[in-house]
Amino acid sequence: MPISKSNRFLPLTSLLKDKNQQKSFLYILIRGVSIISNYVFSILIINLFSKEDYGTYVYGLSIFMLLSVFLKLGVDIHLVKIFSEFKSKIIPKWIGLLERKVIYLAIAVTACITSLLYLTNLIDGFNLSVVLFILSVPFYVKVLLNSGKLRGLSKIIQFAFLNIAGRILISLVVFVILYYLFSYKDPNSIYFAHLISIVVLLVISLFWTSKSFEFSKDLDDSKIPDNFFSYNNGLLLKSYITVFFLWGDRFLLSIISNPAEVAQYDICLKIAMLIMIVTEALKSTYAAVFAKHASEPEKLKIDIRKSTRVGFVVSLTIFMFIVFFGKFLLGLFGAEFEDSYFILLTISLGYTMSTFFGQADNVLEMCGLIKHYVKYYFIIIFLSLGLGVALSFNFGALGMSIGFASGNFLFQAVASYIVKLKISIKTSFL
Repeated sequence: MPISKSNRFLPLTSLLKDKNQQKSFLYILIRGVSIISNYVFSILIINLFSKEDYGTYVYGLSIFMLLSVFLKLGVDIHLVKIFSEFKSKIIPKWIGLLERKVIYLAIAVTACITSLLYLTNLIDGFNLSVVLFILSVPFYVKVLLNSGKLRGLSKIIQFAFLNIAGRILISLVVFVILYYLFSYKDPNSIYFAHLISIVVLLVISLFWTSKSFEFSKDLDDSKIPDNFFSYNNGLLLKSYITVFFLWGDRFLLSIISNPAEVAQYDICLKIAMLIMIVTEALKSTYAAVFAKHASEPEKLKIDIRKSTRVGFVVSLTIFMFIVFFGKFLLGLFGAEFEDSYFILLTISLGYTMSTFFGQADNVLEMCGLIKHYVKYYFIIIFLSLGLGVALSFNFGALGMSIGFASGNFLFQAVASYIVKLKISIKTSFL
């Protein structure tokens, strides 16, 4: 029996009406602002200063991101699960106590690193940029903790701004003010702009959380639950491995290669990230949903299927766009970037292949299965970065891109296999 036109469009209509998809679309808009701001900021740095200065900025940024994620101890992800399960707007006293300990640790570590650089006379013109990034770490750790609470209540717009768009958008605005209004035309204006943006972001996050939450007055909820550390350890290790994979490539490449090559690699990453826009949006909106339906297999299966279909189809479409227009996109950053086309294709292919397996890693996190995955995840990331480093000595940024793309594909493929093994739900497109 032939299917009527109205029935053909029912799946699309149901997707558009789905609240999680609607939140994903809003997330995409914010991610789009982030990408445009990132591109403009990168082009300004390269054109107003040099490709080498941009490479130095990427090196400092990689240290900042690595430290921020290491020092938040995976607590923000745990907060997503806590607030998504109960939709509570009351912050227990034990969470406030835990947050303070995390922040104090971040301050102590950054103070020690800065003091070490000062005492060893390593704070020269180059390392001043690194110090400014390090000083902003405790502020950003608090921002990440606040964003975790907001994400748990499905406040995706606030979460996306704090985690995705806010830092780069505010950095761009502050940099333009410093450079053009105050005529501060030294490369250090880049790093001061970043520091100021993190402080502004902290103020915004405090305002949003104060409007959404209030602290408990119950004296009985001041003790950290016994199961917190056992559950959080898996999230902690996974977040450590993830950030090392996402930023360790640029950090390691900065040690092996010159800043100009690091700049080329980073620009290719920025363009290839277009493929992951929808996947990131779906992960952010579906994290709380997966946690909520963790004990309801049929509902969980439907949510996973919806997110996988949308994520892979859109990502594949963007990949084809990059194949045909990649050189043009690279040329927007400067003619010298056009010869990075194969680096761009390699990274883009890895991203696209990973979306075929849906949000398997997100399902593991939100369904309490991450402990079954951490060991394999560590091995995959270690081997892929090791491959990238080994190839970088002979092939430069192209070698690192091969290792990075391999890791992207393998970690989602293995995560998908574990989800299928443990809860008998398929996360892949087919």
